[in-house]
Amino acid sequence: MSFLRDDGKAILAREIVAFEATTAAELVIVVEPRVGHYLHIPLVFGSLTAIGALAFLLYGEPTFSLHWFLVDPIVVGLVVGYLGSRWPALERTFTPTTLRERWVLRAARAAFTARGVADTRGRTGVLLHVAVAERRATVLADLGVRRAITDAAWAQGCAPLLAAVARGAAASTLAPYIAALGSLCGEHLPRQERDENELADEVDT
Repeated sequence: MSFLRDDGKAILAREIVAFEATTAAELVIVVEPRVGHYLHIPLVFGSLTAIGALAFLLYGEPTFSLHWFLVDPIVVGLVVGYLGSRWPALERTFTPTTLRERWVLRAARAAFTARGVADTRGRTGVLLHVAVAERRATVLADLGVRRAITDAAWAQGCAPLLAAVARGAAASTLAPYIAALGSLCGEHLPRQERDENELADEVDT
């Protein structure tokens, strides 16, 4: 996927290691191409295009043979519907923000559980979940992190990372924002000698 271009996956993996070098927090990164269901986009745009094609056949010039009235609207509608389904910007534009955010949060919470982020002994797991098509990043912290860092400080630390993903930034450009979040965790949850790496330092795609 384009989000991981320029060796983005390897860069994110290195950032996980750097993040955990100074803090007891454990970082997990999950990247999903899309988390929503956008069937309405090809249906709506395909149907409207098919109706437009039929109207052209009925009222346009020149006069068309009858078989075109059956074939042309179907073909044009299918082509436009398919193209619409491959265009994330169109999906974002014509899908309510609240609905997209609900899909993203649900996917992030599912990943938090499925990837074992809540299973560390100190409850210090942190999930960075990226929904590429939706251009949304979600950072979920377990109880130990939430207790150590105030909500205001956490929101401020996450904001640049979330804004970068919303702008469509590639994974390879997120390193400074992840490093800043790691510094925040290191300040409030410094790494201890007895700390063990409980979660894999890999990017889940």
